[in-house]
Amino acid sequence: MTDTEAPPETGGLLAHMIALARRSERIVPSGQRQAMLEKVLRRMLLASRMSERLGLARPATPLMRAVMREAALGCLDCAEWRRCRQWLDGRLPEEDYRDFCPNEGLFGAMPRRDVVRPPDPE
Repeated sequence: MTDTEAPPETGGLLAHMIALARRSERIVPSGQRQAMLEKVLRRMLLASRMSERLGLARPATPLMRAVMREAALGCLDCAEWRRCRQWLDGRLPEEDYRDFCPNEGLFGAMPRRDVVRPPDPE
């Protein structure tokens, strides 16, 4: 295993975070690294919560994994993260995520599970 690979028993978001943290040790000064990693973690958690809230199925093909990865990367640079968080928390029940989410097209292309979760309780 190289220093940019996650342990094989980890998956998804955790694996990406481990790889990012290891890469950042080489390219980002230590004082800035923590703030950057915290921001990335918060945005990746929003992507994960959105996936859960929309009832997206776990990607089963390389193409769907690439689509999910693209959506997660889009969340990293999203200007609407505050609205997203409020929507996920159930504080904007009248809004549709499609009205503010730049990833709505990618999320719309993903297969769904049978059950869609309600917003997280506060």
